[in-house]
Amino acid sequence: LCAVCDVDADRVSLFLEEHPEVHGYADYQTMLKAESPDIVNISTPDWMHLEHAQIALQHGCHVLLEKPMVRTLAEAEALIQAVEASGKTLMVGQNYRRMPMAVLAKQLLTEGRLGTIFYAATETFQNKRHQFARSPWYASAEYPRAALLGTGIHAVDLLRWLIGEVEEAFAYGNHRAYPEFPGDDFTMSLYRFTNGVGGWVGVAYGSVLPRGEGGLTLQLYGSEGSLQNDRFYVGENGQGEWQQGNVPPMKNSFWQEVDHLIECLKAGKSPAVNVYEGARNVAACLAGVEAANTGVAVKPVRF
Repeated sequence: LCAVCDVDADRVSLFLEEHPEVHGYADYQTMLKAESPDIVNISTPDWMHLEHAQIALQHGCHVLLEKPMVRTLAEAEALIQAVEASGKTLMVGQNYRRMPMAVLAKQLLTEGRLGTIFYAATETFQNKRHQFARSPWYASAEYPRAALLGTGIHAVDLLRWLIGEVEEAFAYGNHRAYPEFPGDDFTMSLYRFTNGVGGWVGVAYGSVLPRGEGGLTLQLYGSEGSLQNDRFYVGENGQGEWQQGNVPPMKNSFWQEVDHLIECLKAGKSPAVNVYEGARNVAACLAGVEAANTGVAVKPVRF
């Protein structure tokens, strides 16, 4: 780590007290010009992602960009053009692929142990009031953030990674549990995948839960077995018991993402979630948002 940048000078100062070897900046472009970094990690609010990524690419930097990659289809197209023009690599931080239950699910699917999948579902029911009060940009009325895109993209990305491409979305939403949030705070999106699997993603910001509870759940049902979060069942119906997956616990997922990007750059390979995959995630989420607003099934734009 060579440098950090934040418009909040106090936060930069506190960081530098613990990391005196790192340079601190309050201006993004000044940092890029002075440091010429190899990779820039962009962890700014969603509506800043496109501009900040474009600037980094123009300065010859590879980019690790937080999710959601961008907010609109037009922004996705613009970022793809910027990446292609720069010749640099952009990776989107979809860290939920590194959760133990996700690793287990991918392993079981790769080995074919669940048979033919017919249903896949993820839910992320959380109470976001405390987080959004601490970081008000999440619930900004000036820059509205759809729940399905802002947080539900973790679940959508997970299903796309495990099941395949989304063919069509139909969704419902409401604004009942968290009225201070500027938009639907609950959305359930039904997805039909190109391989015929039926899927569902549910996301809620106003769930009433004890502190620290909630988060992502995962279910897969197939012709030969089933998975529920971190346990799976394979065998004759009614015979045997659930088994626990033998996968390592999740370490720091951010550093795993950094390691993956560096490995890809050294090997000349594209990262798992490159700019095109990031755009497809955004398109699948926005199809659900549009379907919830219109009551009409929507086919995601292809990237």
